[in-house]
Amino acid sequence: MQLIKLVSLLLSFLFCSNLALANQSYTIDELNKMTTADFKKSLSNIFEDTTWPIAFVAKQRPFTGFVNMYIDIINAVENSTPEKQLELIKSHPELACKNLRNANIAALSQGEQAGSGLNQCTAAEAQELARLNKEYVEKFGFPFLLAIKNASKEQIFTSIKARMSNSKQSEFQTALQQEYKIVLFRLLDQVK
Repeated sequence: MQLIKLVSLLLSFLFCSNLALANQSYTIDELNKMTTADFKKSLSNIFEDTTWPIAFVAKQRPFTGFVNMYIDIINAVENSTPEKQLELIKSHPELACKNLRNANIAALSQGEQAGSGLNQCTAAEAQELARLNKEYVEKFGFPFLLAIKNASKEQIFTSIKARMSNSKQSEFQTALQQEYKIVLFRLLDQVK
């Protein structure tokens, strides 16, 4: 029993530490003055498990403001190859109910999924979302991507069902647009 409490305490500490790092905010001026390494580290959580857009945009500094920085980040993705764009999309974890979610996903994704109500799924909802995710990946070859900040679990279910009728090319473009929204939401939380 003591071991369980110790592991639980350790996990809580690690999760809270990751959230604290994720919630650190910067001004444009601070970002402009950082070394390339510090800049990449400071914004590394904007994209899931990939930093090439941040590394690319680090060379575009100084930014004149938030909008300039955001546009440069989006242009880095837009002007990249379809393979690099697919890499970004595939780097996102599946949207899943808490009991079926990969525990190793980034703290920001954990928080966004919890905030959308996916931590309060019934067993039937969890199984249905897992089935929908599987069908989606089988059809499109990449995970369902949705900017879920301020979305409800009902909106997530409705969206994945509706988007299943898209063509692969249309859905790829929709996924990129959702990526850009995710980046915007995360930057708004991190850059003051």
